[in-house]
Amino acid sequence: MISPLARRLRLGRAIRELREASGMTGAVLGREAGLDRTAVSKVENGERRPLDTILRILDVLLPESDDRYRALQRVARDGLAKGWWTEAKYAAMGDRQARTADIEAGARAIREYQNSLLPGLLQTEAYARHRGQVALDDGADFDLSGTVAGRMRRQLQVSGPDGSEYDVVLEPQAIERLPVPPAVMREQLHHLLDLATTRENVSVRILPVDARLGRGYVPRSPFSLYAYPDPEDLTLVAVDTVTTDLLVTEAQEAQRYARLFDQLRDAALSPEASADLIQKAADLVAADA
Repeated sequence: MISPLARRLRLGRAIRELREASGMTGAVLGREAGLDRTAVSKVENGERRPLDTILRILDVLLPESDDRYRALQRVARDGLAKGWWTEAKYAAMGDRQARTADIEAGARAIREYQNSLLPGLLQTEAYARHRGQVALDDGADFDLSGTVAGRMRRQLQVSGPDGSEYDVVLEPQAIERLPVPPAVMREQLHHLLDLATTRENVSVRILPVDARLGRGYVPRSPFSLYAYPDPEDLTLVAVDTVTTDLLVTEAQEAQRYARLFDQLRDAALSPEASADLIQKAADLVAADA
């Protein structure tokens, strides 16, 4: 399954382009389709809407005999699919993480930069549980067991059969700082090392403090890029903030993040040298424990 959200965003972009090419406003298109303007806006913004609503909009913009009509009809149906994150047993994983799981679904490649903690797709259960407890102690409100269960299930997108290509750049403090007890961190680093050295689809690079960063631009926040097998699907970028993830969908902005990631990856240590550094960090934690 390809991310339903990615498909809805693709559909929304296509409908907006068709509407603008025809010289119609959202209000006019809605009136022609027997809908109000907000219905058109919601579809163009990638919100989940009934298939009948989408087809009424397409009927105004394209004849059914047009190949584009049939292609967009398929995209619309894909956008209404429900993934594993909608199952009752994962209901407690939280809306924010459920959206992340949706975006990850079917991704051909995931590229991620983290400046302080290890990404959820690489975390052990113990690491995830301890970090979640810290957030709860700080006033957050969520189901810890449900959140951890969702995170472990998400990892199948990388570790399962035909897993996504996963390319990660980490700042040194992500492996050297102890945001969890030493025993948990030691287990986490060994798990990270195992993924980095045994899975062909996983690449982990450490960005040293003295790295030469080309133009010198340094990201202010962690971010993730998602590319899908069909080039017609948008490349999505999720920028991590304290309480939510900012989703970047405009192609020009996504390209800026892609160039930034390439700059960081090129400046980082090789996967082999990064593995050596991870091993040294694990040895230091073991010595201090």
